[in-house]
Parts: sequence; C-alpha cells; structure tokens
Amino acid sequence: MEQFSNDGRPRRREYSKAFKAQVVAACAQPGASVGGVALSQGLHANMVHRWIREAGPVRAQPGVCSDAEPGFISLPLTAMADSTHEEQALAALPPSAPLPPPSASVHVRLQRGELVVSLQCPLGQCGALLREVLR
Repeated sequence: MEQFSNDGRPRRREYSKAFKAQVVAACAQPGASVGGVALSQGLHANMVHRWIREAGPVRAQPGVCSDAEPGFISLPLTAMADSTHEEQALAALPPSAPLPPPSASVHVRLQRGELVVSLQCPLGQCGALLREVLR
C-alpha cells in the first residue's frame, strides 16, 4: 500500500523490521532464491538483496556446514614401474579401428553450390590444412 504525504506525492513504502527479517529468513532456506521469494511477496529483488546485506551474516541452517571450504584432496597414484603395466593397460582397452599407416593421405572435398574444391594432403599435415581452410 502506497503512502501519501500531505502534498499528495507518493512516498516510498515502509516495511516493518519483522517483515524484513521474515523475507531474509525465507531467502536463507535451502533451495530458495532471492528472486523467487521477492516475487512471491511482490517485492523487487534488488531491495531484498539490500535487506540481506543490511541483516549481516545469516546463521547457518541445520545440516549445512558453513565452515567447509573447498580444498585439495590428495589421491594416491600407483606409478607404472615398467612397460609391462602399460602393455597390460593397453591390452585391456576395447579394440578400436586400426590406425592408418603413417604414409596415408587425407582427401577433403568441399562443395558450395556449383563450386567444388578437392584437396589431398598427407595425414600429418591435415590439421594445418583444415585450420587454414576453415579460417
């Protein structure tokens, strides 16, 4: 409800401290968003953000650890001492398509409308060729 002064100009709405505390507490609930709470109360989200800043640090909800900081967790790695472990690891992988011989070439055919461009290059230079063509 808007309040009017004696001269007829609208004034800013004033909210009680209890109402502000209720809105801030609703925003602190797990899964709640400031925008959603503000919309449900007919408020502007920026104003609710200001109320949250003015309220200071919010107490942690039960079951939520506020002291937890992300950190590094060290995991032990087993070093492969010799090549037999590497060979065993490679043998355990599912079979894939056979690799082309090193002397293989790549044939690229580009068509745009009636224009056709056909290129052929060694496999080792294919990446550089495609980079230049797609530039």
